[in-house]
Amino acid sequence: MTTIPQLPTATTVGLTDLLPLSQDGTLYAASVDQITAGLQTEIVLPTGDVLGRASAGTGMPEALSLGAGLALAATTLQANGTDHLGFGLLGSFSTDAEVVVNAAGAPSRLPMSLLRGLFSAGAGIALDSNGTFSVTAGEIAGPAGPQGPAGAAGPQGVAGPVGPSGAGLLAPGSNNAASTIAGSDYIAIWQNGANAWITYQQLIGGQTIDQLPAAGPASDSDQLLVAQGGNALASQSFAAIWTYVGKKIPTMRAGVVELTSNTVLDATNHNQRVLVVSQPLVLSANFTNMGSGFSCRVINLSGGIVTMGVGIVSGTGSSVLPPGASANIVGLTYSGGSIVWWNGVAPTSPTITVAAISAPAPNTAFTVSGGLFDDTPAALDYSFDGSHWTAAVTPTIDATSYSFQVPGVAAGTYTIMVRDHANTAVVGTSPPFTITAAAITVGTLATSVTVGSAISVTGTVAPSGVAVQVGLSTSRTVAPTAYVSANVSGASWSASLPTGSTAGTYYVWAEQTNDISIQVVSGAIVVSASAASINYSINQPCLSG
Repeated sequence: MTTIPQLPTATTVGLTDLLPLSQDGTLYAASVDQITAGLQTEIVLPTGDVLGRASAGTGMPEALSLGAGLALAATTLQANGTDHLGFGLLGSFSTDAEVVVNAAGAPSRLPMSLLRGLFSAGAGIALDSNGTFSVTAGEIAGPAGPQGPAGAAGPQGVAGPVGPSGAGLLAPGSNNAASTIAGSDYIAIWQNGANAWITYQQLIGGQTIDQLPAAGPASDSDQLLVAQGGNALASQSFAAIWTYVGKKIPTMRAGVVELTSNTVLDATNHNQRVLVVSQPLVLSANFTNMGSGFSCRVINLSGGIVTMGVGIVSGTGSSVLPPGASANIVGLTYSGGSIVWWNGVAPTSPTITVAAISAPAPNTAFTVSGGLFDDTPAALDYSFDGSHWTAAVTPTIDATSYSFQVPGVAAGTYTIMVRDHANTAVVGTSPPFTITAAAITVGTLATSVTVGSAISVTGTVAPSGVAVQVGLSTSRTVAPTAYVSANVSGASWSASLPTGSTAGTYYVWAEQTNDISIQVVSGAIVVSASAASINYSINQPCLSG
């Protein structure tokens, strides 16, 4: 078989020349024109042209010439600025116009208004916001010369017309009576043998209070000026005023101040007040801030004792005010000195108090506790309505306090009563407390995010403070395979869930950690793939394949 190197060499090649071609195992003849069809022709450009295409539509590359402002330097296309020679000329410019400047080797636009920053006004020169220069004559003028002599007096002017004679003063009568008078109105007087005028304000000005003589000791017959039912002044005696005040005194009511923490008594906030203590605390006193004659009443409505602390002297030596008791505290100065005193006497009847109850979850056992005063019960009972009593199971009882567990109850608002099992007349009642039905919610969420991002989730939970866990699932009916713990603050919670790397439709599941039957599922969230990015650069060659 003859091989290709054994064949004679062709001197020229034409489009109709044939070449052997194997196609599906069969040998065929193919022309050079068929084989080279579709191949890009050789690109030949003259010096000074660039490759591109100016014709419309897709087609073969064309040679493009360089316009004004562009030139080739070796293999670099440069802008030389000669195209600016063809720009139109401005007849004038305003502060809204701009110029092109070289800033650190780079072209920049400069508003004309900023050109004023290159100029500053010197002595005697002013430059306003419109760029106008002006000269201050006073700054460049020389010193003033001496004053010249006074000129001659001018001629006397012509006398003006004389008005008619007035009618003079009229005797008082209905035709010239004034219904009102103002401070600037004039009143006629006779002074030094001639008519004169004085303003009404001058007439009634009288003496100021500092010019009056000092009064003697006050008495019931002393009088003050008052206005009754109008602006007319009348006199009123001190005795009549005291009668009025005496009738008002029975209607006065003492102010009520609630105390919830340790307090230092003072005259500003506590004098002549009823002090209601709603939490066990310590009262103390500083006589300097109270003064002799200070007085207040303290009522202990808390579940514990009020302790009379530093600065308060007890008449009996006792410093404890038990629940339900009250005491008067006074400040006084006498021959023995200045003290803040209370009698120290408190009732000794048996007392049971019930502390405020922190609301538990529904149907969850909770603790009841309180104080014991002058009572030593061996057993305790409790009730929610005062009619039906239940024996407390294994209560803890010491000399001054007790505690025991109560089975959980349904959602609602309650008070609980505790009594001495042996002495049923000794009963204490708690403040009201509310048990909230268990629930959880999810707030507003983004409906679409991208993979690799995080979904911020917020919501509410009841009862407050219950632990919450959240997770992502591709189904509204199939729970997530993994959860994260949410941050819980009171009745609110928040969490951040990563979307992962898989696009799709997801749902947020939130549930109470200790009771997953209390749950909520969000609406659909579309997680889409990240959008592909394309980077472009300038002066990069176009590659074709």
